[in-house]
Amino acid sequence: MRQTFISLFSLFLSCFILLLGNGLINVLLPVRMGHDGISTNIIGIVLSLYFVGLLIGALYSTSLIKRAGHIRIFTGCASLGAVSILICSLYSDPLLWGAMRIVLGFCIACTFTAMESWLSDSSTKETRGQVLAIYNSVMLAGLFGGQFFMNIADVQDNVLFVIAGILLCSAVIPVALSHHAGPAIQEVRSMSLLLLYKRSPLGVVSCLVSGMIYSALFSLLPVFAKEYDIIGFQLSLYMGAAILGAFILQFPVGYLSDRFDRRTVLFVLLLTSAAADLVVIVLAPSRIEWAIFLATAVTSGIIACTYPLSITEAFDKLRQSEMVSAMGSMILAFALGGIIGPYSASLVMDSFGSTSLFYFLALIQLFLACFVIFRMFVRQALPNNEKEHFVMQGTATASVGVLDPRTAYIKAEIPTSAEINTVITMTQADPTLIIKMIKAIVKTDAPLGLEIASTAVSVTDIDIFDVYEAMNEAMCDISPSILIELTLSVVLAKPDQTYAFIYKLAQLYPDQVAEATSNIEKMMPELSKVMARAAMAATSALVRHNADEHDIDAHADKRATEIGQVREDD
Repeated sequence: MRQTFISLFSLFLSCFILLLGNGLINVLLPVRMGHDGISTNIIGIVLSLYFVGLLIGALYSTSLIKRAGHIRIFTGCASLGAVSILICSLYSDPLLWGAMRIVLGFCIACTFTAMESWLSDSSTKETRGQVLAIYNSVMLAGLFGGQFFMNIADVQDNVLFVIAGILLCSAVIPVALSHHAGPAIQEVRSMSLLLLYKRSPLGVVSCLVSGMIYSALFSLLPVFAKEYDIIGFQLSLYMGAAILGAFILQFPVGYLSDRFDRRTVLFVLLLTSAAADLVVIVLAPSRIEWAIFLATAVTSGIIACTYPLSITEAFDKLRQSEMVSAMGSMILAFALGGIIGPYSASLVMDSFGSTSLFYFLALIQLFLACFVIFRMFVRQALPNNEKEHFVMQGTATASVGVLDPRTAYIKAEIPTSAEINTVITMTQADPTLIIKMIKAIVKTDAPLGLEIASTAVSVTDIDIFDVYEAMNEAMCDISPSILIELTLSVVLAKPDQTYAFIYKLAQLYPDQVAEATSNIEKMMPELSKVMARAAMAATSALVRHNADEHDIDAHADKRATEIGQVREDD
């Protein structure tokens, strides 16, 4: 893991600098618009447009990276983001700033897609969880540190815009100077939002609501703070407390959600957050800053946890092979909520005052709490051993779950050799030739035979057990590790044949079942129950077969004894 971190240091450094700039921008724009006398509802519209760009970037970033490459997209979009914020320094025009917010959202989505697919390609199934944890920590550290750049210059000057532009441009340097080449990227087809809603209504609704309340809180919190003279360094501390709460609370929330009914945990958290919102409303006029900071940290932490909780709730209802495709729809739901949230909250604030931001948050969370109760009556809770583990998540970006350790691990595709292309052509013409070909090749070149076997299984309708058996018979004294690789490759190519494969394996090679199932389960845990059922069915069949043979033998012995007794009597 240490070597992995060292090799990815330049990427983490670029991520940190990028988030420093983005953290500064997130506070700078609403504060500057407030100083320029722009109404709260206009501020809400401008801030909502960031999520429009984020959504567009999430939809098109993958195809752009496949066309131009990771490094070009990262450097180009980071630079374009710098241009957008520098343009904002030229004119204080809400229409111009709204357009630039769309551009910035698009750029951030593309840079995050590039970073996350790069990190996924550079990590293994075993290290993805640790890489994701470091990545989220770097992101939150950057957002936290970005708040304090607000104290370098007066918000009415253009210096802060220039500093934000410098930070975004500086984020390019570590990646551009890195010796790493960009990895291959896999385009993932998203599950439809309607289908995902049918599978997990609470997961989708919770994700939509989390987008609304997260975007409303972190976009308009500076507007609320200005109303109560929380400005300058105090504003940096206030926003920093909110971000720190978003980071710290994920640990206890994750612990609780893995050990109790996730919906009960979410329900209690929503009530707690709504209560914290009311505390802020009560304490705000009295200017008790430490108490306001603490209550805001609690509600922001719970709001930030709503997104990973909604993902985990949805994952509980999905197969592992569906999780990556479902992430696209989860991001869509979050982005739609992000578009709605700031504008809706700004309308409420414009009508009833800045304090109504927390009334808005409390009411939305209570609505979600009611929906949670409804879902608890409709569907029983899953047992703990069938639930997915909570995984800490940053805010939704263009990520498609490639770093999430709960999703199926997919290695980047490597171009096939000329020999493999020839084999593919031959096996498509006559698939029955593959068995003889594998048995002949593996005796002289086991790795090539393994590659041919894996390729043939993926491109033809051949039974994976036939391929396995051919390799097993031909290999004899060759290293067992090759046979383990074969087991994994053929099952990963045709997971729908796992039951039949384990059933036959248990009947013909029972001594190989334990090791085969253990290795498959490490790569595809969702197949563990299928393999257990197949092994039990095969064992039962063998027991019945042996019992029948025993009965036949016993009957024959009894008949022979009777014949012998008759002869003795004669």
